[in-house]
Amino acid sequence: MPNLSRRVFLGAAVCGALLSGTVACGSETSGAPDTAQGSVTVTHALGTTTVPPGVARIVALGPTGVDVALALDAPVVGASSSGSESGLAPWTSQAQGASGVEVLPVTGEATEVDIEQVAALKPDLIFAPGYFALEKSYPQLSAIAPTIGYQKGPAQDTWQEMTTQLATALGRPADAEQVIGRVQTKLDETRAAHPALQGATYTFGFVQPGAVTALRDPDDAMNSVPTALGLSLSPQILALPKGESFGVQLSSEQIASLDADALVLFDGGDAEARRTLEQNPLFERLPVVQRGAVVNYDYDEFIGLRNPSPLSIPWIVDRIAPRLSDAVSR
Repeated sequence: MPNLSRRVFLGAAVCGALLSGTVACGSETSGAPDTAQGSVTVTHALGTTTVPPGVARIVALGPTGVDVALALDAPVVGASSSGSESGLAPWTSQAQGASGVEVLPVTGEATEVDIEQVAALKPDLIFAPGYFALEKSYPQLSAIAPTIGYQKGPAQDTWQEMTTQLATALGRPADAEQVIGRVQTKLDETRAAHPALQGATYTFGFVQPGAVTALRDPDDAMNSVPTALGLSLSPQILALPKGESFGVQLSSEQIASLDADALVLFDGGDAEARRTLEQNPLFERLPVVQRGAVVNYDYDEFIGLRNPSPLSIPWIVDRIAPRLSDAVSR
């Protein structure tokens, strides 16, 4: 099981209505074509980047960047590792063009890549919308190639915003609309196929030694796909005081707050922490547990939901929607 850094787990809260058919949150993307030069100027949190025409070698850094590029059929030659065994998430590796992507190892909590390895790929564009180490390494990366950063902050831009940002930089804004539309259609079809999810409640808990961190922020990226499928966070969880960023840590005495129509758990491979939770009498007495309405997410499902992208969302909903529907029907 890959090591789950705190930063990957926490991510950041994003605006509501993440999965509408249009870009959420009022995108700050600025793509101004220079008709004289054929280039496009993109404004982001770290400055202004001019992207020349004919981009042929893109290096994507951070979660979701490579997914966005591949979804747009952009020429990706390198990407930072996702933490999966192969270096690319399963939905990424299945995409057209993924076989030609060189995976760059990452180190540290900020999942940093080696700048020299980036330079060796000779990119003509670096796309880093979710790269946590971007602020520190932006000068070095920009010296290698034009570099596009996040608009609000790492893990804060929506997948729609990132898709629009890159498509605009490549001079293909209409392609972003097509990609976003395809994903939205998939969500709509999945929602219609599972009517039991409409109006149902769920809780998500990350199982840790001696505690469970419950998703508390309804606007967090982690909640975007369940919301699109018709689910909502349990009122018991929403009634709790806000915790750190997206979640609130529950003590063993607060386990009763986990009850909902469905309970989703992810233990990060910590079997001992999971056993401790399951042996807690308060957990055993939860109605949702007694009904057998507990859904377990594996590593890939968790990472995909934590960092939703145009490629991860269709892959994930096919896996989780039937299980969630079965759970809420119990």
